[in-house]
Amino acid sequence: MELATTPESLSCSECGDGIADTGYLPAAAGDGGYEPFVDGAICDACGYNAVGMAGCAPELDEVTDPGPADVLLFVRRTDDGFDVVHAKE
Repeated sequence: MELATTPESLSCSECGDGIADTGYLPAAAGDGGYEPFVDGAICDACGYNAVGMAGCAPELDEVTDPGPADVLLFVRRTDDGFDVVHAKE
């Protein structure tokens, strides 16, 4: 499944840096694709550090407060925005 809307840019909600390559994006799964919550985006470095350098993707509640998000997407920057690499429910 792909993003229903593709943001042109994302900033990390932890450190404020722009996500230039890969990062995590909370989203809700819908019929038209994943609906991203861009305010909860987190860069790869902050996501990695959030789990104590364990080397695995953070859990959804480690990135965003409980709410409408039901999936955590690992996204990669492309020329057209961001593509979903992996989804963690």
